[in-house]
Parts: sequence; structure tokens; C-alpha cells
Amino acid sequence: MTRKLEINGYAHQSREQTNAARADKSLEDWSLSVVPPRAGMRILDVGCGAGKLILPYCQKILPGGTGVGVDIAPESIAKVRARAGEAGITNIDAKLGNLDTIVADLAGEKFDLIVSSYAIYYATDMVALLKDLRSLLGDGGELFVCGPGEGTNREMAQLLRRVVDPDICPKPQQDFISAVQIANVAGAYSSVELSRMLNEIRFDKAEALLGWWGNHSSHVASFDDEVARAVTEQFKLIDEFRLTKNVLGVLFRA
Repeated sequence: MTRKLEINGYAHQSREQTNAARADKSLEDWSLSVVPPRAGMRILDVGCGAGKLILPYCQKILPGGTGVGVDIAPESIAKVRARAGEAGITNIDAKLGNLDTIVADLAGEKFDLIVSSYAIYYATDMVALLKDLRSLLGDGGELFVCGPGEGTNREMAQLLRRVVDPDICPKPQQDFISAVQIANVAGAYSSVELSRMLNEIRFDKAEALLGWWGNHSSHVASFDDEVARAVTEQFKLIDEFRLTKNVLGVLFRA
């Protein structure tokens, strides 16, 4: 599955903040438990966004560890730098870059860990990129990618199908990477391991849910009025809307 490249850093940051504030579980804590940081590591975050993973990793790889965050959106890089400054994190380098050229741009460099959270599928050829990232790993290095798991956003998809043209309505969410794609990539690595986190985010007001949807890839502006009415009616029936946010993580070992 290849998705349309997103360069609106503000929309991405808004979704990230909403998910973090309303989620039952922490994506950062889960990721750090799947691939624990070690002092002295050199880490690369591919599509780092506002620093959701690279910043907590950088705090935990001292002494001696360094991190590089790369993202296509200038707003995201500015946010990473600002957050690092506020937190006193000095062992990070955040810079602009493109998924489709990142391997060539960093040729010759080596990392102990490469991470990519909710970003890798924006590459023109995700499978090729995952294979090529092996060249940036040192001996014993690891590549950890995570993104939407099957069932994510199913409640919103069900609501949208009631009011949005079926030809426009988003299809049910599948894993961001298929079993066939994983097997294809695995040939470039010594082993692969899958992890899943079952999660939900909760909305207590119609306005909050509509704000989230307005920044999501499923948003169709021409249906704003219909969706707003449907969401308002939904909150008349229930005082909370729970949205599934399952996560699939794939760990490739060099």
C-alpha cells in the first residue's frame, strides 16, 4: 500500500497531539519497550514528524548516543528543534529530507537503530526503501517501523459510510504493510519480528471528533455538513466516541 505523500506538517502535528492526548496507551512507551534504547546508540528516525520517537530515544541513549531526525515538512523540523531546545536535548540533529532519497543522502553513514513511525508508507516504493535502509545499519543494527494496524478508525469509517458517497468513502483499514511485503523485505535481513498494540482514542465532544476528522486523510470537505450532522446525532445517543487505533510494529534485524 502506498499513500499520498503528506507534507502538511501542521495537520500531522494536530493529529499526533490529538492521538497522544486521548489515547489509552502511549505509542512512545510501547515503541521503546519493543526496541529498548541503549547508551551510545546512533539512531535515525525516518519521517520523524514533530519528534514523537526520536526525542524520547535521544533522552535515553546518553551518554554518547546521538539521533538524526529527517522529515519532508519544514514545520515538523522546526517543531523538533523547538521541543529539543525546551527539553535541553542536545544530542539530536533534525533536518529536511525525502523518503525517496534518504538512503542516497545518508550513504556511508551507519546507525545502530532506524525507526519510522506512521511515515514509511508514504515512500513511492515502501518495500524497496525498507530493503535499502539495510545499507545504513551497522553490524547487529535494527530497523523498526510501525503504523496503522487492521481495524484502525473502523468506527469513523462506519459513520462516514452512512453519509458519504461509497465511491469516495475510505475503505476499511488494513495493516500498513502486508504479509507478502514483509516476506519480500525480510530477505535483506537476518530476522523479522511482528508486534501489535491494541489502542483507542476517546472523544467526549462532537467538536473534538470533527476537528480530528478535519485533519485526517479521510476528510472530504464537500461532506462537512452531512458528517457534522451525523456526528452531532451520534453524541446525542452516547456521551463518548471511541475510535480504534491499532498499531502494527515490524522489527527487522540486520
